[in-house]
Amino acid sequence: MMHKQLAGGTLALATALLALPANGQPIPVQKFPYKSGPVTITSCTLNENTSNATVSPNSLRINYFNNTEDARLTSVTFRVRYGGTPITVTDTGTFDAKNSISHQFNQLGGLPWAGPSPTVCRVVTATFADGRVVNPPYEGPEGMDTDDNAPANPPASSQ
Repeated sequence: MMHKQLAGGTLALATALLALPANGQPIPVQKFPYKSGPVTITSCTLNENTSNATVSPNSLRINYFNNTEDARLTSVTFRVRYGGTPITVTDTGTFDAKNSISHQFNQLGGLPWAGPSPTVCRVVTATFADGRVVNPPYEGPEGMDTDDNAPANPPASSQ
């Protein structure tokens, strides 16, 4: 892999450059809490595997709560973009209104480390116990990639 051939500061510079879009401007990092449809995401973070400057396995942690009055969710699908890589993860279960949820996912493990926060972490679909489905529009900061054409990975349940 290329990062093994680079030394010290060069690796950090190469990693930083990978996070830049084609126009050379840095991509803004999403701020939290972030209301995304019927869910408020309170944080979206990753941990570094410091032995090889990659994302630690099973370290994508999404903390959120269902803030819809008296409406139970049965699944929430998130779109996350980290270091230029878009992924989709689905959390399934029974999520009561106003309850905090914290789950970890493994899809980004092993990617080059690009910091503790993804540039995008949003809800693409929320399904309620009564069968209602909400697909909230993305309302991120100016200049942030919407990921609308990102390939959808097979949904993965929380771990």
